[in-house]
Amino acid sequence: MNIQEKIEDWWSDAEEYDSYIKQEFQDDRFRAWKELFTEHLGGKTNLRILDIGTGPGFFASVLADMGNEVIGIDCSDAMLERARRNAAQLNVNPRFYKMDAHHTFFEEMSFDWIVSRNVTWTLHRPEEAYMHWKKLLKLGGRLLIFDANWHRQFYDRETARRVREREEKYFEIYGKEFKVCTEDKAFYDMLPLSNTMRPRWDIDILQKIGFSHVSVKEDIGSRVYEEWEKELYSESPLFEIEAVNGQSSEPPDGEMWS
Repeated sequence: MNIQEKIEDWWSDAEEYDSYIKQEFQDDRFRAWKELFTEHLGGKTNLRILDIGTGPGFFASVLADMGNEVIGIDCSDAMLERARRNAAQLNVNPRFYKMDAHHTFFEEMSFDWIVSRNVTWTLHRPEEAYMHWKKLLKLGGRLLIFDANWHRQFYDRETARRVREREEKYFEIYGKEFKVCTEDKAFYDMLPLSNTMRPRWDIDILQKIGFSHVSVKEDIGSRVYEEWEKELYSESPLFEIEAVNGQSSEPPDGEMWS
């Protein structure tokens, strides 16, 4: 089994993640993400948007609900099955396809926006993927990435200690166990970004391959998370990266990196 097959097998059980996504559709997080995307899109609709690593289809469904033409891709059949169900329940119609994020089948310069959440850390050739995504964007098109340093506790003892404390506090408050990430370190060791400090790495790569106006918001989770997530995930805050393909007169709204 090659590394891509191992990654696909890792995500073959979609039930737990789908349960999390279903809750997002039903609580304030749906509104919070919609407000965030509204700010980024600047009131524009009918954009052609690619959601890479769509999972159970949350981003794809939210953006379709906002009046855009959305395509979601994922390497997992199980995730895509749930994405189609979730979209149907919301009465929206994004299209979903099984594809490898490193090499899609779309024509170059096909999309106004590309979005992803918690995807880049899963890639075994992330720089190659970013180069491919850039080719898919129209000139002036935007890349919007949400991710975190999810596995630092496996490579830093002090981070691990603080993560365990937060897990214990979560158990005390809610009466159930929750692991920030599972103990499958051998799997994380296969992936090049597991022990890489981000978003610095992403910024360097995106600028090197020709993206402009690269901006970062270091803790976007404070806007879109519920209180329990803010507490539990504070050692690995969700960051946002926005980058423009080519030059643009409208730079992203965030801390500019150079």
